[in-house]
Amino acid sequence: MSGSFQHLAGSVEVRSALEELVQTGRRAAAEYLAAERVVTDHRIQEALAQLRQDHERHVRELSLILREVGGSPVGWDGARAAGPVADAVSRGVDGGPELVDAIRRAEAELHETYALHVSRRYAEPLRTVLVRLRREEEAHVEWLKTSDWWGGGRGDA
Repeated sequence: MSGSFQHLAGSVEVRSALEELVQTGRRAAAEYLAAERVVTDHRIQEALAQLRQDHERHVRELSLILREVGGSPVGWDGARAAGPVADAVSRGVDGGPELVDAIRRAEAELHETYALHVSRRYAEPLRTVLVRLRREEEAHVEWLKTSDWWGGGRGDA
């Protein structure tokens, strides 16, 4: 990857987009971690961990690109970590449809952020990276829509 994004250095718009995607990805990972900590079904925990690891990988990849274009990813201090899952967990939700819905909303926020930046049609190879990561987010959203968590079909148990 090194050197392939240098032509985008100096673009405030590109740096801003990458910073937003990194922060939104970090929030998504934090949301999944919050869910992992309260769910007792090991199969669900493993699925949540896989999705969280995808987000963490995206954050690492985007952070590398951000550095290459002259930005510096701000260290994660948990700021703005509160989201639909953290809110649900703080109310004592530990599974079921309310937690699934909260996870779906957290995932939708990240998907929408990718959609916004993909629509801006940044120069290659950044565009290719964003499109690929957005497709992975679409797969997460689709899985969340169709998964049979907690035995209720389509995640609605």
